Amino acid sequence: MGQKKKVTTMIAMVVTIILMVGFVVTPTTEVQAASYPLLKVGSRGQAVSRLQQALKNKGYFTYPNVTGYYGTITRDAVIRFQRDYGLAVDGIAGQQTQKALYEGSSSGYTGLLYFGMRNERVRDLQNALKARGYFRGTATGYYGHITENAVIAFQIDHGLRIDGIAGPQTQKALFDSNAAAKSTTSRSTLTAKQRDDIFWLGRIIHAEAEGEPYIGKVAVGNVVMNRVNSNQFPNTIYGVIFEYFQGIPQFSPVQDGTIYNNPSSESLKAAEEAYFGSKPVGDALYFFNPKKAAGTWIVKNRQYVTTIGNHAFYR
Repeated sequence: MGQKKKVTTMIAMVVTIILMVGFVVTPTTEVQAASYPLLKVGSRGQAVSRLQQALKNKGYFTYPNVTGYYGTITRDAVIRFQRDYGLAVDGIAGQQTQKALYEGSSSGYTGLLYFGMRNERVRDLQNALKARGYFRGTATGYYGHITENAVIAFQIDHGLRIDGIAGPQTQKALFDSNAAAKSTTSRSTLTAKQRDDIFWLGRIIHAEAEGEPYIGKVAVGNVVMNRVNSNQFPNTIYGVIFEYFQGIPQFSPVQDGTIYNNPSSESLKAAEEAYFGSKPVGDALYFFNPKKAAGTWIVKNRQYVTTIGNHAFYR
């Protein structure tokens, strides 16, 4: 009887501990999961500014300035994003919408993409395939035979299921930044000149594209490298950056002094990718932000390639 009483007492203690842990841990877990504030029409503040900038980087928020106010323009941008990314379309930036906007690229998967689709996710896919050398041409946002064949080629090279459909495994392999980094040379093996080149390339990328998506940063570096390799421009990175035409610098950061910055780690990483051959915008030699400049001469005299983030690229 005494032994039975001890067993009963121990069981009661265990149950009590489990209940206590449940009451203590569960609320904490729920608080950690709720990492994004609910944003809707009428909301104001830094969280709204962050949302608008992220939407602007992806081409959804087209208002010239980030205002920090959630009005109808922000709501419509959220709706377009939700529609493209297969989310509940309500114009409210809740947990799922913000998670897809801020964290979607970390896993690479934003929903199944296949022949016949047309949206911004397809354009992201095309730009990523272009950066890896599989897609040639302009990123149109339409998933046609050219995109399908590019996906198939990528799947063959990476030992994936060959179906021409950009599903979870294909997108994860394509957007995995670690995989892209493997194609670049380790910084410890670079020569002093290479390190200096990449530093200056990182500076112009940071100055021109600090708020742009990563692939947009690589694209700016791509343009600089194309100029270095063209007989129309100086044959060094430093020379290209500081080139003047009729007394005017080719890059505005040279004129306003923002070229003398400490480039972020992402800008330096993008610089390495571009330096060692990544070409998300192919043979483009020019770019500009249509919201900040008319780019009249470029538009009239050069061929349009694609738009990434806020920058339009021309060859």
